[in-house]
Amino acid sequence: MINVIANTCLMFCDRKSMSDHIDYDMETNNASSMVPFRQKSTFCELANEVSNWFDGDFDLETLLCDYKIASDCFASYFKRSYSIDLNSDAIAENKREQIFSIINFFNSVDTESSISEISFLNSEKISILKKIKGNKTTLFQAIFILLMVGLIPSYTSKKGSAKQIMRDFHLLMNFLREYARQANIAEQARSSPVLIRFETWVKENDEDEVRRIDLIIITKIFFDVVYGYSSAENTFLFNKQINYIYPDLDGFWSDNEIPGSHFWKFEKLSNGYYLYEYNLISENRRLEYTKHECYIYEEKKNKISFYVCHPTFMKKMVENDNTEFLQEWVNCKITENKECKITRLSFHPTIRVSSPLLPKNLYHIEDDGFYIKTLQNPQLTTINLFAEDDYTLILNHYAITQDYLYVILDKTDIRMLNLPDMPSARYLKIPKSLNSCLDMLTLHDEWGICNFNNGDCYFVVVYSMLRFKINTEEERKQFGFEIVDRIE
Repeated sequence: MINVIANTCLMFCDRKSMSDHIDYDMETNNASSMVPFRQKSTFCELANEVSNWFDGDFDLETLLCDYKIASDCFASYFKRSYSIDLNSDAIAENKREQIFSIINFFNSVDTESSISEISFLNSEKISILKKIKGNKTTLFQAIFILLMVGLIPSYTSKKGSAKQIMRDFHLLMNFLREYARQANIAEQARSSPVLIRFETWVKENDEDEVRRIDLIIITKIFFDVVYGYSSAENTFLFNKQINYIYPDLDGFWSDNEIPGSHFWKFEKLSNGYYLYEYNLISENRRLEYTKHECYIYEEKKNKISFYVCHPTFMKKMVENDNTEFLQEWVNCKITENKECKITRLSFHPTIRVSSPLLPKNLYHIEDDGFYIKTLQNPQLTTINLFAEDDYTLILNHYAITQDYLYVILDKTDIRMLNLPDMPSARYLKIPKSLNSCLDMLTLHDEWGICNFNNGDCYFVVVYSMLRFKINTEEERKQFGFEIVDRIE
């Protein structure tokens, strides 16, 4: 496997760079010349480096095994007729579209109904792609597609230098964006925020930091995002399986070991937290704050992640506007004292770019009397910096029948919807036929009416990101919504 890493330039731009790194001449020798112990220790150290680069999310040996199988499959069945070279100026557009169709097939929920996407293939090749879709991971699929577009060499290649890696990186970005523009996915994925994050990382680091293995991981993460946003049903199922946790984060926090006028506070909710970011401006007697939403989950044992979104995110999302840099996933290391009380939260990004929302560390403030008094001080002018984007989401779901969902309307809903006051209860009646995801909902899920401070009103299914504007009767009729006074 060390020879494969050298021959494909998977982790280094050329053999010389690898030789310098492992202190062994891979330009004129190969790994078989090493004694077995050195072979094992060298591979182990390289695997550890990959694990560190990607926060333990990727295993080098697994990646190489997938690489070999994908490469053999590609060379035997697809290379001759269904591959392109993105480095070439002359690319047959129909072949590019065929590769897009293969990605669409991998991405689809129902294998049989999506066969039409790859109807240009014979039955043998369709059978192979069905097995890849059913049995292989998005890591395998990413390797397979990169082989198809000529951005990584075959497993057995001795292609040599990867010194044009930056050109390959930009070719990959363009290819994935072209795919996203034509794909049947939500706007949040089509706008490709994950690709923008990777481009930001490249700009902020040396070009030497980019490797062929990065192209594989970028494509894998992109496919994960696309799959998650390919349908409301996929998004719903993905969010439902997340293991949310609720550690004790009570009290005040500072992004500096010595607390100052910039401080933070968590407020626990039924399904997550509000994370308030305060800035005390003493000379103007002002206390400014930003109210982020924060959700904490455990991906695997001892691996904690935070999902944080800016207060403008929800408004941008329901309006199908650009949510770039308004949300962030970060890994978190928790430090506890002898009494098992959390004293420090250390954040680092999951996709190798800096977090736009969170600091590197939050330190628990032990002596918090000053901060308690600050929040209670009536002489301070307290300002919500994003008050116009604030909203309330009441999970006022009431009943589910075979064909409909019902949300009971409270006084705020009635006012926002410009309905006349009536003594009897009224309900928003939602047809399940509007989207297959609605048929999956229970009374334990998060769905209801979302009222924004600017007067906009939406019916929202949180886990699926489904939203429907319902301010006017015309808007409600467009989706088949009704205001009724009884459950039918």
